[in-house]
Amino acid sequence: MRTMRDTKGMFADALENMMEQMPLSKVRVADLCARCGVERRVFYYHFKDKYDLVAWMFERDYSQAEEAGEPYSVELYAQAHHRLWGRRSFYRRAFSEDSQNSIYRYLLQFSIEANEAALKRHLGVPSLALPYAFEARHFAHANVGCLVDWLNGEIDATPEQLARQMFACMPATLRKAYGQSS
Repeated sequence: MRTMRDTKGMFADALENMMEQMPLSKVRVADLCARCGVERRVFYYHFKDKYDLVAWMFERDYSQAEEAGEPYSVELYAQAHHRLWGRRSFYRRAFSEDSQNSIYRYLLQFSIEANEAALKRHLGVPSLALPYAFEARHFAHANVGCLVDWLNGEIDATPEQLARQMFACMPATLRKAYGQSS
């Protein structure tokens, strides 16, 4: 019997293979399930849609890097960037999709929420004043945008260089909120 991680991985592998022949927008969950030899309800038990599957794949790549490094560090980001770069053709295709549920929008929202939560904890407030809310959003947009540009070959940097640049551009308050030195 398959574990949940195995089942999710099966869908991830099938999606990655399908996206070698077609864009994400053309992938149908029914076809993905047929390729995996399972009923659609199995897919929907694990994911709300194909974009949720792509988000899970992205999170899996980051979490596997997190197991080897310190949380929210240059080293962690460099490890994660290595994983993403190794699968850049898949991520390029995934990030080229700009629908309502796209991985770009998912990652952007995830980054904004993580930044906001870190700032709220650091400042000890239940809600952020405009300057801090703006900082959380601005840095999320910059990081996600630069990550996509890098995957698309528009930024010429190694994974380590990209990680260092992202951290160098982090606003001081956010750096403190994430426990980074100024």
